[in-house]
Amino acid sequence: MAISAHLIPVSDLKKIITLASLAPSGENAQPWQFKIIDNKIYQYLVPERDQSAYNFNQYASYVANGAALENIEIASRAMGYNATIETLPNATDHNLIAIVTLEKSQPQNEPLYEFIEKRITNRKPYKKEPLTAEQKKALLSQKVSEAEFLLNDDLINIQTLADVGATNEYIMLNNQAIHNFFFSHVNWTEAEENEKRYGFYIKTLELLPPAQFMFKVFSKWNRMRIFKALGFPKMVLKQNAQIYASSGAMAAITITNTTPRDFINAGRLTQRVWLIVTKLGLSMQPMTGILFFMLRLRGGDTTAFSPTQQELIKTQYKKVETIFQVSDNKTITMMFRIGNGEAPSAQSSKYSLGKVLVS
Repeated sequence: MAISAHLIPVSDLKKIITLASLAPSGENAQPWQFKIIDNKIYQYLVPERDQSAYNFNQYASYVANGAALENIEIASRAMGYNATIETLPNATDHNLIAIVTLEKSQPQNEPLYEFIEKRITNRKPYKKEPLTAEQKKALLSQKVSEAEFLLNDDLINIQTLADVGATNEYIMLNNQAIHNFFFSHVNWTEAEENEKRYGFYIKTLELLPPAQFMFKVFSKWNRMRIFKALGFPKMVLKQNAQIYASSGAMAAITITNTTPRDFINAGRLTQRVWLIVTKLGLSMQPMTGILFFMLRLRGGDTTAFSPTQQELIKTQYKKVETIFQVSDNKTITMMFRIGNGEAPSAQSSKYSLGKVLVS
């Protein structure tokens, strides 16, 4: 009876989990589930939700779960709870991301709390204006153990990194398996988006009406083969690179090792930075395709790419290493563009609480 008298209201625990689920994830896969036991939240990775070429060894899903875990800590403090977090508490089960034990305390001033629900991916062009000194200071002040945030606002480097980011789409349009995976995860209508609540909602891609029509046309690989012969992937690369270059800065996150814990920490830092970006009234878009492809190559899995594509991935990754001055003993896990942009046209839906909270 003494224990039950101190149980935290289930409504508060559910609210914390709901906010955790607003974290970003690749293809909006939302690869997490949660369980409530007394005053503890158990967070699990769900591998089957993302089996893409971008998710070698579930690295991308660890990043996503790290972002969700950061939301848990921020929300808990703001709602008046101390959160004791055990990351990867089971050495033989890396799908158990964390056990979070909550204790009642006083609500703390958590300046990022209100921006959890406002954070969003913005794929529109941004203004070509540099970040202010105050904005850069706020971003560079964010720290998470074993993960480092880097920023570069040199105009030439921004253009080079924009080309690297757009190379993801170039490879996708030249690679049948990745092409088919991507288009199988596009939601073409609002009704489809609301029903599935995962994948890419077409409106979030910010395509102009003519581009939307063409996008639908080459969603079928037999048609895409014709467009390949006409050089269409290079046209897409050039167009997208131009959009990505319209940014105030490029940013990256590095880790020292490649354990699940390192990727979780990279995700936590990603979320902190993204919430700061939101608080500053700025926009952000991840550009991680080449980075995750490189993780697959470094892991010895070359089956997803042709020899030409493998060399392209290595070359483009090396450019990111050089620009951010990243040593060989570190791994670049995330890259973003940051800038001042108009509000996005739409945002991706999220699973209901009933989908992510299990008994």
